[in-house]
Amino acid sequence: MGKRSAALFGALLAAAVSAGGTLARPLEDIQRRGVLQVCAHPNALPFARRGGDPRGIQLDLAGLIAERLGVRLRVDWVILSYQMKRADCDMVMGTIADREALKDSRLKVSRPYFRSGVVLAVRPGIDGISSLEDLTPALRIGVMRSSIAHITLEQRNLTTIPFAFEDELLDAVASGEIDMAAVTPISAGWFNRNHPEARLRLLDLFADSEDLSWNIAVGMRRSDRFLRRKVNAIIEELIASGELAALYDRYGIAYRPPDYKKPFRVERKSKLGEQECVRLGYSRQCSR
Repeated sequence: MGKRSAALFGALLAAAVSAGGTLARPLEDIQRRGVLQVCAHPNALPFARRGGDPRGIQLDLAGLIAERLGVRLRVDWVILSYQMKRADCDMVMGTIADREALKDSRLKVSRPYFRSGVVLAVRPGIDGISSLEDLTPALRIGVMRSSIAHITLEQRNLTTIPFAFEDELLDAVASGEIDMAAVTPISAGWFNRNHPEARLRLLDLFADSEDLSWNIAVGMRRSDRFLRRKVNAIIEELIASGELAALYDRYGIAYRPPDYKKPFRVERKSKLGEQECVRLGYSRQCSR
């Protein structure tokens, strides 16, 4: 379960929406209309759902962004691919902030707001594990079939048991059918919230793997720089104030800060030579 196969609806939705021909609105247009439109699935908790409480992390976060933009939130409910391509939304929450994953899309992403990836959800009674080296073939490890986590663990000659869905994996750990499961921290936290008696412990053993650990951000379709700057400022404020951590906590999910290095500009004291370029943060300055 790596970046290409993560069970994050937002990432899959982002790819489909970005392929559509509809242009999203820049900040000025959003504020003039008084509406921020977000694409979401109507039945995909803890991410989003249509009606009821809670409404999902993605919609809660989108609501906070809309509030700080001074506009109303409107949701485009999408399930099928043709609906996604026709959607008129401005943003897609939960987009994987990865250049390779986004290179063929039209999406621009905000600064990351959460670090997702793969963790091991472990049943009670399994102790003494603090690294991948502590795993043994005697342990039954559930994995998503043909995922990167599946391949990674099999290469270590560990005992893997493939499943099709994360909820099946977590049910199997809770019932004792398997000892642990490789799942996303969002799915595991949501499961523990709804099944406190299971007491599944989460081990973050893949944090150093680029394929099994990734940032998520707000995906914006054909946005202007003013909208991206505003959304970045809002996200930084939500992180600094603890509001974002509190939002995740309501869903039983421990907040995981993104692995994020803010771009910086370097002042060059000497003049550039003829046709010489120098990188300044994420941009380049060239002589004429």
